[in-house]
Amino acid sequence: MKHILQVLRFEYSGCVKTKSFIISTAIFMALILLMAFLPGIILSAMSSDQGGEPTGDEKKPVIAVCDNTYHEDELVKQQLALYYPNNDIKMTTEDIAALQDKVDSQEYAFAVVLNEPLSCTYITKNNSVFSTNNSQLTDALTKLYQVMQLEKAGVSPEDSLNIIHARMKMDTITTGTDQGQNYWSTYVLMMILYIAVVMYGQMVSQNVVAEKNTRAMEMLITCAKPTHLMFGKVIGSGLAGLTQMLLIISTALVSMNTVSKDSLPAQIKDMLSFPMQTVLFALVFFILGYFIYSFLLGALASLASRSEDLNTLISPVMMVYVAAFLVVMLAMSSDNLNGTLMIVCSYIPFTAPLAMFTRIAMSDVALWEILLSIAVQLASVYLFGRLAAAIYRIGVLMYGNAPKPAEIIKLLREQHRSNKALKAAAKQS
Repeated sequence: MKHILQVLRFEYSGCVKTKSFIISTAIFMALILLMAFLPGIILSAMSSDQGGEPTGDEKKPVIAVCDNTYHEDELVKQQLALYYPNNDIKMTTEDIAALQDKVDSQEYAFAVVLNEPLSCTYITKNNSVFSTNNSQLTDALTKLYQVMQLEKAGVSPEDSLNIIHARMKMDTITTGTDQGQNYWSTYVLMMILYIAVVMYGQMVSQNVVAEKNTRAMEMLITCAKPTHLMFGKVIGSGLAGLTQMLLIISTALVSMNTVSKDSLPAQIKDMLSFPMQTVLFALVFFILGYFIYSFLLGALASLASRSEDLNTLISPVMMVYVAAFLVVMLAMSSDNLNGTLMIVCSYIPFTAPLAMFTRIAMSDVALWEILLSIAVQLASVYLFGRLAAAIYRIGVLMYGNAPKPAEIIKLLREQHRSNKALKAAAKQS
C-alpha cells in the first residue's frame, strides 16, 4: 500500500503541474463562463431586435403596421399587443419605401404590411438568426384572420380572442420516472461521463508511453511491483481528473448562480437541473468506467515503443467505448431504455458505465440490478487491474514492433507459469 501511495502522489503531482492540464482546465472554465452568460446575451439581442422592455421614462420601441386588408385598427393593435407587450403598435398608411427608410433609421423596430388576409410583408433592419419575429408574426396574424372569420360568423371579437387563445391546463402525475424532465440533464451528464473517461483514460496511456520513451519505466519497475505501479498511476491520474472536474463544476455552479435563471428558456433550465441522485450515480459510474478503461489503455500503452504506435494499440478499446456510446444514444432517442440490448449492456463491463447510468437516470431500475451492475464492474476493475499489471510488466522491457495479441497471451502464460514456479520454490524452501 505504501508503494501505491508513493506512485499515486508522484502521478497526481505530475499531472496537475503539466501545461496541458493547466491550459485545458483554464479553457474549460472559460467555456463554462461563456455558456453561462451566452443565453442572457442572446436573449438580450433578441429582446433588442423585438424592441426589448423599456426602463424608466424610455419610450417603447414602435412596431409599424400598415393594414391594407382588414381596416380594423383597434382589433389589429389588440391582437399584436398580445404578442408584443413591450412595444407600441402604430397603425400607419405609409408605403413600403417609407417604412423601409424608418426601419433602417431605427425609428421603427420593424414594420409589417398586411397585403391579404393570409399574406404580409415583414420589414426589418437586421434579420437575426436568434430572432423569433417571423414565427411570432405568423402566429399573431393567423390568429387575427381567425378572429375576423369568427366575427363574420356572428361571434364578437372579444369572444373570438377568448376562444382562440384558450389554453388547456394539465396536471401530470408520474408514478415512475419523468423522462421528459430528465432527458436533457441525463444527456448532458452522459456526454460529460463519456468525454471524461476518454480524456482521462488517454492521459494514463500517454503518461505510460512518455515514461517508456525516457526509460523511466525500467527504473520504476525495480522500485515497486507492477501492480503497485499500475494502480498508483491510474488512481493518481483519476484524482487529477477529479480535481479538474471539481474546478470546472465549481465554476459552473458559481456562474449559473450569478445568472438569473428566470430569464432562461425552459430547455436550458432543464439542462441545468441535475437531480442530486443522478449526479451521484454519474460520479460512481465515471469512477468505475474510468478504472476499467484506464487499466486497459495503460496496459496497451506499455507495449508501445514509440508515441506514434499508441493510437494503433488503443484504437480497439476506444472503438468499443464509442460503440457503447452509440448504443446508449440510440436507446435514448428511440425510448428503448429497458430493451434487451440495453439490459445486457448494463452488465457488460465495457458498456455498463454508460448503459446502467442512463437507465437509472431515465427509467425505473430495480435496486438489485444496480447493485449487480456495480458488483460486476468492481470485479472487472480488480481483474483488469491485475491483467494490466501483468501486461505492464511485459511491456517495460519490450521495444521494437508492438506484439500481436497471440504473442501477448503467450507471454502472459509464460509469466504466469514462472510466477507459480517461484511461489512453489518459495514454499519448499
